[in-house]
Amino acid sequence: MPSPSTAYRHAGYRATGLWSDETVADLLVRRAAEHPDRELFVFEGRRVTYGEFEAWTAAVAADLVARGVAPGDRVLVQLPNRLEALVLQIAAFRAGAVDVPVIPIYREHEMRQILADCRPAALCSVTRLGERRPTEELDALAAEIGLEPTVRYAADEPAGAWLPVPGPGAGTPSLPPSRPVDEPCLLLYTSGTTSAPKGVLLTTQALVAHLRSFRVALGAGEHTTTLAATPLSHLGGFIAAVVFPVHLGGRSVVMAGWKPDEAVELITTERVTLMMGATVFLSDLVDRYARGAGDGYRLDVYACAGASIPPAVIDRAAEVGVRAVRAYGMTETAGVCAIASGDDPLHRRREWDGRLIPGMEIEVVDEAREVLAPGEVGELRLRTPQLLERYTDPQVTAMQFDAEGWFYPGDVGRVDAEGWVQVLGRTKDIVNRGGEKFSTGDIEAALASHPAVQRAAVTAVRDDRLGEAVGAWVVLADAASWSEAKPLVEHLEELRLARPKIPVEWHVVPEIPTTAIGKVQKHRLAELDDLHTWDTRESR
Repeated sequence: MPSPSTAYRHAGYRATGLWSDETVADLLVRRAAEHPDRELFVFEGRRVTYGEFEAWTAAVAADLVARGVAPGDRVLVQLPNRLEALVLQIAAFRAGAVDVPVIPIYREHEMRQILADCRPAALCSVTRLGERRPTEELDALAAEIGLEPTVRYAADEPAGAWLPVPGPGAGTPSLPPSRPVDEPCLLLYTSGTTSAPKGVLLTTQALVAHLRSFRVALGAGEHTTTLAATPLSHLGGFIAAVVFPVHLGGRSVVMAGWKPDEAVELITTERVTLMMGATVFLSDLVDRYARGAGDGYRLDVYACAGASIPPAVIDRAAEVGVRAVRAYGMTETAGVCAIASGDDPLHRRREWDGRLIPGMEIEVVDEAREVLAPGEVGELRLRTPQLLERYTDPQVTAMQFDAEGWFYPGDVGRVDAEGWVQVLGRTKDIVNRGGEKFSTGDIEAALASHPAVQRAAVTAVRDDRLGEAVGAWVVLADAASWSEAKPLVEHLEELRLARPKIPVEWHVVPEIPTTAIGKVQKHRLAELDDLHTWDTRESR
């Protein structure tokens, strides 16, 4: 039973329209009935209307139900950017199931943890992904943990137990009611201070509240065309490609992967007005615009989120006609908590991480959790209609919430008297590589398992393109015999870590500084004298 103050706050969310009884599945059905022939998105030349997409998701949802997927079951979708990634996720909603999108870079190391935590009833993947065989990887892991999915879909080359993804069906299938708006519809995995990915459960009302506030902050509407280049099995890509456009009644342009020159052409030919994602995409666009590309038509607004965003990038964007805005958000809040408008002054857009969006409360507190005055620096805490329902691990939930419903994400910053937010650092020990977050503890544990490594410390290092990358400091049993990082890289490859987690800066040091109780002092790592240093960026 919620406390009286929580109940009043929730009533306010409903009274202001941030919470409603409409689900994403309901919204798609309504939009398709209103505008069946309106284009929803284009992907590699294929144009899909609202009516076609509604029919396709209904057919897949009906197949999920017919094969035994029950309301509340989890549907895990681990696909590269292809239309099935969007269809299967919306179909999960329409089947009354919980959508579990997982980025395709995760390999056995991460997927073992995720499968054991979520125990999905349905698996959706591809047979081939470069040199990998994802369906075989998932089969082996499922057998290892005793998981027997109700159905398995292969979006490329179905074989054996892996079935083809159903195509659009005829007629109107009978589907179960959507999940109640206050129950989880999305389960997302994000790395934090622990080695295992954390499972974040989001409700429909949290997701829709974000869409409504995001729309207001950006001044978006039916006229908006978004470009989606982020992985579609990532919250940001899923929202940009289909959820936000459906909410707006607008359209999107979806890319199979990030290709800057292709993006410039698509922005021009499809008249894209909005893009959101990591800073690296913006930097690539600005580089090409500065050389004269896209001279006839250029992107209007780019919303940056993820790793720290250099003010110079916002300046350079302004010089070529792109209104770049910074944003602050996280998986746990279904998206952004603060964002600037393209009409805001440049000095605000370049130096601050956005203005609080409707319904968002952020306070700054000291070590005793006493509220600080506007403009003072401290730990951020927040309450919002967009907030996660809980983590899959009750202990993590208990650690990050207090009795008054405040959530502590582990960020340090300030909020001024006008509601502008500036994030200055993190208490969490993670690397934010182009918007993807990785636990340093996970990588440290993997490094420490090498027989020649006595101790290892991992932290974020500056990367001109991605904002941050992974750097490793290691104490080796016999540093004199080492001449390259290759054996350590190969060791991490053998453990099947996601490749973006593999360090690109390597420092062999005689010792790693610690406190009196043995906690690594990572702020001192850059001061150490290296016995060897390797940078593997160019070789990968």
